[in-house]
Amino acid sequence: MRYLRTKTTSKSVCWIGSIFVIAAASCVLVDTCRAIPRFSLMTGTRCSVCHFNPQGSGLRTELGWSAMNETGLFKWRNSANDTVAPTNELFNGLFVPGLDARLQLVRVSKTGQRLLIPMQLSTSLAFVPSKQFVAYTNINLASIEERIRGGSLYPGEADFDAQIQYQPDISLPSIRLGMIEPSIGIRQDDHTVFVRREAALKDVYLFPAYYNDVGAEITYEGLKYLTVNAGIFNAHNLSQVDPTIGTVTSNFDFKKPTVSGRVMLWPQLLEQQINGEAGASIMVNGAFQMINVFAGFGLSDKATIAVEALHATNAVDRIVRNFTVMGSLRLADWLAADWRYDWGQTEMFPGKALAYAEAFTFGFEFFVFPYIELRPEYRLMQTNPFYGQTVSSGQYTGQIHVFY
Repeated sequence: MRYLRTKTTSKSVCWIGSIFVIAAASCVLVDTCRAIPRFSLMTGTRCSVCHFNPQGSGLRTELGWSAMNETGLFKWRNSANDTVAPTNELFNGLFVPGLDARLQLVRVSKTGQRLLIPMQLSTSLAFVPSKQFVAYTNINLASIEERIRGGSLYPGEADFDAQIQYQPDISLPSIRLGMIEPSIGIRQDDHTVFVRREAALKDVYLFPAYYNDVGAEITYEGLKYLTVNAGIFNAHNLSQVDPTIGTVTSNFDFKKPTVSGRVMLWPQLLEQQINGEAGASIMVNGAFQMINVFAGFGLSDKATIAVEALHATNAVDRIVRNFTVMGSLRLADWLAADWRYDWGQTEMFPGKALAYAEAFTFGFEFFVFPYIELRPEYRLMQTNPFYGQTVSSGQYTGQIHVFY
């Protein structure tokens, strides 16, 4: 997801808006999810069931696509007697396309200023020659557009991810090779959550929303209650986010590798219809270290609550401690109420100056039609910068997400 806090130029907004309208129209004409973490807790299924990527997000499998095909206040079906099952697969499953387009309208409560923010624009494609092998890519059109018009990118942001994935059998590990994001914590669908950035410092990310590096990762899900990920990556893009790693000259320079690991448990109490998840992850490169601990549970098709904590350090100047707790209440198949509380602290060396931030977000997820999501939200945020006064702000936001 791309999240811009600066006001975009009118030409840029018009250009992106035009693409967005075309993308939305395309979805409608072909008779038409990004990973939402509550779905996994509410249904008791792993992210890999609905997404090609084992950690969730990005291109959907046929099951993930078909589940969203039935989610909406209004349906795309021509009639209740349709006999042909809808699918997102082409040429007997050889290719699977995908699309995500997201815009957000923000109104700052104190000033009344309105900002139109292009959050995400990406297209995806998978090549599936067999059940054991798949190759897929997601193209970050938002960053490419930013480069074309000469704008600034977040340090470490990538224009794409591309990977090949092989799994000889469902009971055996799978391996991914390519330009990929390490499996860290819970893959959130909203990258304004504090556990992905230095929340006490405006516009500073531990890594950007679209971060990827060249590497390999092994995933084991042979047991229904266990997921294990382990990977090694080049640090070319990560070194741009955190310069204390040092210079990494290219995407194939592995002199300063990043290593990562994650363990997740999926406990279930089927008679009580309770689904759970708990785990921890670590990502390390030299003095840079990031640890995430998380847990959550959901009542099947009713409600969820989850928590994630982050502790990150680097070589010379900071310790980041962030905490997020979030919940959801399913009101209908097509409607859910969501809330989230975030707390963050950044400690700087050598003077051990502290900065704090906290935020509360409340809103709704409203699927008008399948693959068209509306998110009205209100976010109240308070920051206390180093040796400064506490600053409070509120934002009304409206988000539209069109996907396929």
